[in-house]
Amino acid sequence: MKKTHKINREQLFAELILASVTLFWGATFPIVKDAIGEMPVMAFLWVRFAFAAALLALLAGRRGFATLDRRGWKLGIFLGTLLFFSFLFQTFGLERTSSANTGFLTGLGVVWVPLLAGPLLKKPAAFGSKIGVGLALLGLFLLTWHTPWSINFGDLLVVICSVFIALHILGLDVFTKGYDGRALTFVQIATMAVLACAGSFAFEPTSWPKEWTSSLIFALIITSVFATVYAFWAMTTFQNRTTPTRAALIYTLEPVFAAVFSVWLAGDRLSAIGWFGGVLIVAGMIVAETWPVFFSRNNQFPNKSIP
Repeated sequence: MKKTHKINREQLFAELILASVTLFWGATFPIVKDAIGEMPVMAFLWVRFAFAAALLALLAGRRGFATLDRRGWKLGIFLGTLLFFSFLFQTFGLERTSSANTGFLTGLGVVWVPLLAGPLLKKPAAFGSKIGVGLALLGLFLLTWHTPWSINFGDLLVVICSVFIALHILGLDVFTKGYDGRALTFVQIATMAVLACAGSFAFEPTSWPKEWTSSLIFALIITSVFATVYAFWAMTTFQNRTTPTRAALIYTLEPVFAAVFSVWLAGDRLSAIGWFGGVLIVAGMIVAETWPVFFSRNNQFPNKSIP
């Protein structure tokens, strides 16, 4: 009993850390929106990721990199490539569809995780997690509600983005055990920086800021240190201490925080139905967390799959 209690406390701590990641991600939305008005998207991404990779290299040190064998480097490059393609398809999709559609369709990663975890990892989602996913998906839809709602080529690109996000979440669950989180995160972010830099030089008119304004420097610091170094280190270190489905549900907090900070910092307005969508997202997390515990205490619906 004591061992089980310890495991539950460790998992709760890991999930709180992952929730803090979504807080920083949500806060950067209005900051990044202003930054990409001063330089191209891919250029901003590679500078951001290059700065973050340099910080991670210092934090990891020799001891951290000592944990990376050849397999670790290959896995880091693989996971970084998945992340890069998620950013790539999301960015090009955003150019061809609305931000509301992009937010909703990116959130489809929450649905792909439990659906893919079964065939890929042999970890079918528990019944309570399925209900939580359904509530979170409905919440994401209401949070980004607009009329008319249509599907176009940009929407398809963002759907592809959401699949790569789900694959990255599953990859973190399987491949990160035994490696230093900072070192493995460095490989992922450095991979993203190299790929984004190549894409910027190939497709954008400029790949370096024309002027280092205070707002741009602030944006790069916030996105590099908090939204990249801390965020992906936390994901790489703590996500394997919970389940892929629960991690995906936690990540649905990102649009909630994005809405809050957009209203606070950018003066955006959110409709009543949008706020209700945010409530449903939180409700989905609560259901996924409490359903297995409630029914296990009453000896009903024993949970033989992941919570």
